[in-house]
Amino acid sequence: MIEGNKTLNVAENLPGIIGISLDTLGVTITNAEIVAGMVYIEAPEGKVCYNSKQQLNCMSVEQMEKCEWKMVRGDETPLILGPGSELTLSDTCTKTTTVTLLKTNGYWSGTYMCLFITGNIAHMASAPLQIALLPEVINVTSMPQTADCSAEKSTKVTISCSIENSTEIYKAYLKFGTTEKLSPIKYESNGIKFTENFTVECVTGDKLLSIEGGCTIYNSMNQTQNRIIKIPIIYSGDLFCTEDSTDGKNWPKTKNNEIAVIDCVEPGRQGILKRKCLGNKWGEEVSLCVKTILNAVALQAKDFEKGLGATQEGAQLIFQSLRNNTSEVGENTFGDVMTGLTVFQTMKNASVNMPMRENLLEDFIESASSMLNITWNVEDKEENGALATQYLSSVEGLIKSIRINASNGYNASNIQFQVCRSGPSCNGSVFGVDVELNATADMVKTVGLLSLANHLPMLEYKSAYVSNIVVSATVENNTSPGVNIKLAFPNEDADAEMLCVFWNVTEESWSDEGCQFVRGPGNIPYCECDHLTSFSVLMSKHPVNLPFMELITYIGLGTSICSLIIYIIIECLVWSAIVISNLSHFRHTALLNIGLCLLLADCSFLASSFPSILNDTMCLVLVVAKHYFFLAMFFWMLCLSVMLVHQLIFVFSHIGKKVYMILGFTIGYVCPTVTVAVTYLYYNQLTDVPYYDTKTCWLTYTSAMVGSIHAFLLPVGTIVLVNIFAMVTVIVTVLKPSGAETNKKGDRDATKSIIKVIIFLTPIFGGTWILGLFVFIMNDFKQLITCVVHYLFTILNSFQGFFILLTGCLAEKRVRDEILRMVMFGKSGKGPGTTTTITNK
Repeated sequence: MIEGNKTLNVAENLPGIIGISLDTLGVTITNAEIVAGMVYIEAPEGKVCYNSKQQLNCMSVEQMEKCEWKMVRGDETPLILGPGSELTLSDTCTKTTTVTLLKTNGYWSGTYMCLFITGNIAHMASAPLQIALLPEVINVTSMPQTADCSAEKSTKVTISCSIENSTEIYKAYLKFGTTEKLSPIKYESNGIKFTENFTVECVTGDKLLSIEGGCTIYNSMNQTQNRIIKIPIIYSGDLFCTEDSTDGKNWPKTKNNEIAVIDCVEPGRQGILKRKCLGNKWGEEVSLCVKTILNAVALQAKDFEKGLGATQEGAQLIFQSLRNNTSEVGENTFGDVMTGLTVFQTMKNASVNMPMRENLLEDFIESASSMLNITWNVEDKEENGALATQYLSSVEGLIKSIRINASNGYNASNIQFQVCRSGPSCNGSVFGVDVELNATADMVKTVGLLSLANHLPMLEYKSAYVSNIVVSATVENNTSPGVNIKLAFPNEDADAEMLCVFWNVTEESWSDEGCQFVRGPGNIPYCECDHLTSFSVLMSKHPVNLPFMELITYIGLGTSICSLIIYIIIECLVWSAIVISNLSHFRHTALLNIGLCLLLADCSFLASSFPSILNDTMCLVLVVAKHYFFLAMFFWMLCLSVMLVHQLIFVFSHIGKKVYMILGFTIGYVCPTVTVAVTYLYYNQLTDVPYYDTKTCWLTYTSAMVGSIHAFLLPVGTIVLVNIFAMVTVIVTVLKPSGAETNKKGDRDATKSIIKVIIFLTPIFGGTWILGLFVFIMNDFKQLITCVVHYLFTILNSFQGFFILLTGCLAEKRVRDEILRMVMFGKSGKGPGTTTTITNK
C-alpha cells in the first residue's frame, strides 16, 4: 500500500476475481493465466466529487506486450474501456498506462481493473472508485397535471420526484411556486421517490397562467441536481379538454394549448404518450413509447460514446440489435424512431474517438432504411422537422466516418450507398438520380435516401414541393482545389419550374447557393453544384410574385367592396318599383344574394391578407368565412342560371314565387353550409392533411386530389361549367328567329347580341373564374401567355363587385329610370303630373 493515492494489487482488493477466466473479462487470449503481484494500480482515495476530473494510473514491474482497462459496476459484466467523450487512455501501454475520467458521474462508479499481457500470461490489479453520486435523470410530475381553479377557491397539487436506485444517501427539496419542503425519502422496487402536497390559492391578486414545480437533490458532498416543470392553471371561462379514457389510456383534464403526458400502457414498452389540447378538443396522440429492448440499445450506445465497451465488436453489436428491433414494418412508433435516431447520433459522436469499420455497414443501412418506413408526421411540425434534420445529419456523419476497404456499397429499400475509388471523376446512380462528381480523391461515397425530403422544413420554399430523393456525397483525401457535382434527378413534372437546392446544415434549411439548374445536350435537365452536401430538387407549383399583382388585388377588392355596398343600397331603395313580376323577383333576389355573399367574401379575404398577425383561431374563422361565402355566391349564381334556362326552354311552365324562394335559399345557403361542415370535419378528424394553412389563411393543397382546396375547386368548377352551358343556351335562343320572323338576323345584329349576352352574364355567372383553372395548371412564368392569364384572372375577379354593379344594376333601364326619378322628385319616385308606366323588359 502506498500513501496518498491508493495503490492496490489484485490479491489485496479482488481475491474473488483471481480465479475467473479471461473470456469472462473479455480478453481475447486463450489458455492464458492471470497472475497477481506484478501490477499495481493508483486510484483516488475516498469519495470524489460528482463531475470532477480523476486519473487512475497502472504500473507493471516489467515491460509487457500490451495492456487493457476494464470496469465493472456491481454484478454486471466487466466492460472494456476505450476512447470516448468522457474518458481518455494514455498512448503508452507496455509498462505504464493511464485512464483519465473527464467527468465522474454515476456511469463511472465501480471497480477498475488494468491488465498487462505478455503471451498467454495476464497480470492484473484493481481498485474501486467511489463517487459522490447525483441522479442522471430526475422525473418530476404533478398530480393532477393541470391545477383546476375553475370552481374552487383553492385546490391541491401533489409534486413527485423519482430517481433511480443508488447507494448514495440523498436529500430532496420539493418546490411549488415560492414554497419549498424537505421531503422524506421512499424506496420503491423501481427506484427512489419523494412526494409532497401543496395548495394552490385560486383567489389571488395576480391570475397566474401556470406555477413552477421542481425537485432539488443533494448528495453527501452537498452537490445538487435539479429539475423544474410547469403546472398550468385552469380558471373559470378558460378552454380545456375534458378527461378522456380510451383503450386503457386515461387522459387528464388539460388546459387549452397544453400537452397532457401519461405513461405507456402497452406491454414490452416504456416511455410516455403525449396529446395536445386544442381549444376544447383533443389533438392527435403521439406515442413516445419505446420497445424496452430498443431503449437498452440506446443506453448501450451512450456507454459506448462515453468509452464503456468502446470496441469494434461493441459497435457491431449495437447496430445488429438496432436492425433486429426496427425491421418489422408496422410495429415501430414515433418513439422508436426517436430512440433509433438517438442511437445514430450517439454513434456518430462516438466515431470521432472510435472510427467505425465496414463490417457494420449492412446493419447500419438496413436499420436506417427501416426508420424511413414509419410515418413521422405529427401535429408538432417543428418536432417532425427536427427529427428529419437529426436523421440526415446522423446518417451523413456515420457514412463519412465508416472506413471502407473492400466494399463497393450496399443497397436497402430506402437507402442506396455506392463507393467510387481513385480517379478524376466518379459516375454513379442512386434511385434513378445520375451523379457525376469531378474531384481527384481517394474515395467518393454517394448515398441516396427515399422519403426523407418531405419531412425536412421547407421554410421560404413553402410554395414548392420537393423531390422524394435526397442525394448526399462525400470525398476522402481530395487533392483538387474544388469539386463539381452534377445530378440529373428524374423529371417528375415536366411543367414544373425546377430549383436545385442543398441542405444547409448550419441554418437547417434548403438553400440554392452554389447550385444552378442547367439544361444539357438534348435538353436534358440537371443540377450543377460547386460544393458537397445533401442535394434535392424543388418544383414550383404555385405562382411566383408578378409585378404590381398585390397592388391590383387590393385596389380591385377595395373597388368591389364599395361597389357592392352601393349596389345593395340601390337594390333596397328601388326594390318595390322594379320587382313587379315573378321573373324580376327571381332575378333580383338571386342578384342581391350574390352581391351580399361576394361582399362578405371580399371583406374576409382582405382581413386575412396578413396571416402573420393573426392567431390560429382568427385565421380559422376567416378561412371558414371565405370558403362559405364564395361557395354561397356560386350556388346563388347556379340558381340564377338554372332559373333563366328554365324560363327560356319551358316558356309556358312557370315556377311559383314560394317554390323558387325555397329552392333558392336551400341551394344558395344549405349546400355551402353542408360542404364547408363536411370538409372541416373530414380534414380535422379523418386525415393527416389539415383543413387550412396558418401561413396563408386559406385551404390546403398537397397534391392532385389531396387537400381541402378541392372542396372549393370541384363545386366551383362544376357550377361554372353549368353556367357556361346556360350562357350558350341564352345565346342560341337569342340567335334563333321567332315564328313571326321571316328573315334571318343580320350577322352584325347577331354579333351584337352575343357580345351583349356575354358582357351581361359573365360577371353574374362567374364566368371569369374559368381562368382560375388555367392559373392552377400554368406555372411556366417565362411564357408571356402564363403572365397574361394570371393578370387577367386577378383583374377580372378582384373587380367582380364593380362589374356586378354595372351589369346587374346600372345597365338595367328600369333601375336607371327609378334612380333618376328618386333623385329628381324624391323618394316616391313620382313627379307632379306624372304616372308610372309598367313595361316588361
